[in-house]
Amino acid sequence: MKKTIGLGAIILMSFLGVQSAHAMLTRTLDLGSTGSDVRELQTYYSSDSNIYPSGLVTGYFGPLTAGGTQKFQTAQGIVSSGSPETTGFGRVGPITLVKLQSLMGSGTVQVNASPVIYNLSIQKGSTSATLTWNTNVPTQGQVYYDVVPLASNEATGPRQLPYVSGTPVIDVSGQTSHSISVTNLKPNTTYYFLTRSVDNMGNMSMTWPSSFVTSN
Repeated sequence: MKKTIGLGAIILMSFLGVQSAHAMLTRTLDLGSTGSDVRELQTYYSSDSNIYPSGLVTGYFGPLTAGGTQKFQTAQGIVSSGSPETTGFGRVGPITLVKLQSLMGSGTVQVNASPVIYNLSIQKGSTSATLTWNTNVPTQGQVYYDVVPLASNEATGPRQLPYVSGTPVIDVSGQTSHSISVTNLKPNTTYYFLTRSVDNMGNMSMTWPSSFVTSN
């Protein structure tokens, strides 16, 4: 049975209610970042006074925006302590960016504007599953999976790949069409997974963790 994973299936929950902002976030953001995407982020945060009580939309990623990012990361279970340099706490790194994009309703989930992952689908069997997807540029494809929810950490600098738990399966062919098979699975079992694509410049895209159940 083939299962197509739309963006809605990746979204776990939104604690910010009805959003007025439109997703335009395509890069990681740190203290000192400026631009329309910072304004977009601030607009999104400002819809919840618990996250961003000042409500200021300035286009400058300063201490107030970093504080809002920390509260967002804590609420979403991404990271809750440390600093931007040690744990990524307070910076919009790859994991935080993916979560923001999914909650803000972006049509794609991407990091640093390239690559873009789309058409993700799963062909499931009783002891195996094949994940296929496309990217807009040649990338290395990666799948991580486990029988328990995946854990990951936030990156602490540009183009740093976050740690992800679970078993990795990697396709190093550098194509735009990806097909990765996961084998030796147990029948009628829930598996948690995510996919990543990394281009030759180190830019990364990833899907928010999801799950599938093998057939009997």
